[in-house]
Amino acid sequence: MTSRSWAAALCGYYGFGNFGDELLAEALVRGMEECGVPRERLVILSAAPERSARDLGVASVDRWSFREVWGALKRSETLLLGGGGLFQDVTSLRSVLYYAGVVHLARMAGCRPWAFGQSVGPLKSWIGRALARRSLGRCAFRGVRDAPSEALLRRWEMECRRSPDGAFLLADEGNPSPAETGKDLLVNLRPWGGSLSRDCAKIAAVEASRRRLSLVGVALAPEDEGVLEDLRRDGVFPCTRVVTLTDLVQARELFGGAAMAVGMRLHFLVISAVMRRPAVAVPYDPKVESFARDWSFPVWYGEGPLPEPGGAEKDPGDARQEVKAALESAWLASSQEARRREVEA
Repeated sequence: MTSRSWAAALCGYYGFGNFGDELLAEALVRGMEECGVPRERLVILSAAPERSARDLGVASVDRWSFREVWGALKRSETLLLGGGGLFQDVTSLRSVLYYAGVVHLARMAGCRPWAFGQSVGPLKSWIGRALARRSLGRCAFRGVRDAPSEALLRRWEMECRRSPDGAFLLADEGNPSPAETGKDLLVNLRPWGGSLSRDCAKIAAVEASRRRLSLVGVALAPEDEGVLEDLRRDGVFPCTRVVTLTDLVQARELFGGAAMAVGMRLHFLVISAVMRRPAVAVPYDPKVESFARDWSFPVWYGEGPLPEPGGAEKDPGDARQEVKAALESAWLASSQEARRREVEA
């Protein structure tokens, strides 16, 4: 019997108000429960620990406090690097440095790391590549969610398992059917270099007018809301309202009234798939393009007319079962390895 309080410490971009990452946290907590790990055996590293503890019903520590993180890792059997693009250095090295540091601490604390639902890269710097490779090489299990990440790990001669995004664990009852059609065109924009966000706003406005749909801005993070409101004030994006997603109930209601969706962020497209709404992807990152390809979402690169939306014919329940099976395998491999090491110690 293990002497450690927690089975897993969840580590990701949690507590920053990004709806996609909060969905991942909720999905993984639910998924671990389905693997037989109750919530009281989980702890999450969060930028807003009180909110995460309240919303998820798990213990939570401040991800920026060395003392609290170290204490959580000392009391956890495993460290779950839970989804998202943790190992990338497109904007800066800070993300890679942080998560590589947590993996190093976990190893020192006798807490076995494992990774699930990862998008690895882009990695532009040699130090970013070196830290990511070293950290992922120390994981008992490596789960990725897109083809470019799988190809990268294969080049690094690392075994990995690919499955859909972890948020599909939330694809259960209560979502609109593909036969239901609404009167809104939902648009998600995020800050990005160049004119992609502005160009997307313009073409979406043209499409909404052509189809006689109400234009609705959808933010998944505070910075998205800023972009949408700025374009609205400029007259480029004449939307009826801007909605910032905060929970699944709100998302179901919003997407239930949608005829189609156009968006940049990966989890906006994941939600479109879960809610079975036809969509067009506007990729700013390889993970978005890979997801669009997997789900038959047409892609718009910033030029020409908007393509006809698609992707709603696929069943998100199938993706849910695939993610669930992958998580069960990941947890089995990681927990067995952690317990073997504890016995040897």
